[in-house]
Amino acid sequence: MSESRTTKEQLAAEYGALAQLLEDVRRRVDILNTTLAELSAAKSALEEVSSLSEGEELLVPLGAGIFVRAKLAGKDKVLVTLGANIMVEKALEDTRKYLEEREQKVRDALQKSVADYQALVSRLRDIEQRLRSA
Repeated sequence: MSESRTTKEQLAAEYGALAQLLEDVRRRVDILNTTLAELSAAKSALEEVSSLSEGEELLVPLGAGIFVRAKLAGKDKVLVTLGANIMVEKALEDTRKYLEEREQKVRDALQKSVADYQALVSRLRDIEQRLRSA
């Protein structure tokens, strides 16, 4: 087998693997963007709750555009999910800080993922050019 054919096959194999990796990174970027939107919504909701008075009525989303009316029993502490159905009670200010820290971590991960994505796109373009010229 000629060296040129072997090189083309290697480049084609690398291209396929990188294309799959690119799709995985794209999905990760999408998830991180969704997470950022959720964190932003949580921060806004937290601000809204902090501006209400105890006993005041509010709408609580259940999902799929369904809401229930509820009265605010207390606003000094909120429940925060840590994962695996574990919740802790946190003060409002601690929750704000927690959301800010999570948001920064997600932004950092997003920035890294976007850089990875761009590097993969660049490498794929390079392989495409090499395959065309070979």
